[in-house]
Amino acid sequence: MDVQLWQIVIVVLYGFFINYDKNGTMIGTSQPVTAGLIVGLVLGDLQTGLYIGGTLQLMTLGISSFGGASVPDYQTASLVGTYVAITTGQSASLGITLAIPVAMLMVQLDVLKWVTNIYLQNKAEKFADEGKFKKIEWMHLLGVFNTMLTSGIPVTLTVIVGPTIVEQIVQYIPDWLSSGLDVAGGLLPALGIGLLLRYLPAKDYFGYLIIGFVAAVYLDIPILGVALAGAAFALILFKKNINSQQVQTVGGMDENE
Repeated sequence: MDVQLWQIVIVVLYGFFINYDKNGTMIGTSQPVTAGLIVGLVLGDLQTGLYIGGTLQLMTLGISSFGGASVPDYQTASLVGTYVAITTGQSASLGITLAIPVAMLMVQLDVLKWVTNIYLQNKAEKFADEGKFKKIEWMHLLGVFNTMLTSGIPVTLTVIVGPTIVEQIVQYIPDWLSSGLDVAGGLLPALGIGLLLRYLPAKDYFGYLIIGFVAAVYLDIPILGVALAGAAFALILFKKNINSQQVQTVGGMDENE
């Protein structure tokens, strides 16, 4: 795929912004599915972007960073995997497979970010004791910029040399290995679903799980249709529970009267 300059600029700027949003504004653009959606939209292949982003989104469920702990950065990995897969013409499964090592590598970069930001924090505290408030602002801005660099640099390198390197590697990959990578990439969505079910009360709503399985496998309904049906069931149950609570509340008031 021939990538135009405006597409490169948007992807690189988004690469810098994604980590800023994750630690700052939190408007949702730092989610893996959103990253895949935006990059796929920019590059003209929305389906591949949603497939890669959605799969990596499943793998983030139940994973969070507490107390300064570093976790795999599936947001940046989704951006990188989507960009490489689309620009090199590879399958979405291979893009997911390439994204996993990126997410693990980002853990080390995240640790480096915290180390440097702690230094800036100590400098800011020193300037506070000295009453140098303007320098405190500069330490804050440097910390923000350092946070943006954590994702911006890998994305920039991916845009510059990533597709070329991947294309060269793919030329020398034997068929058995490329087939294995496609199979591994195809298994990852199932792994993500399995991780999701571990955190959801699936046993309490197992009947609905069977309905969704039958609709997707035997009736061949697209995933969007299954999701809409699930949302309808959820809305019905929600309204039913609300009405039950209102009836119980009114009943309790009548008894008190």
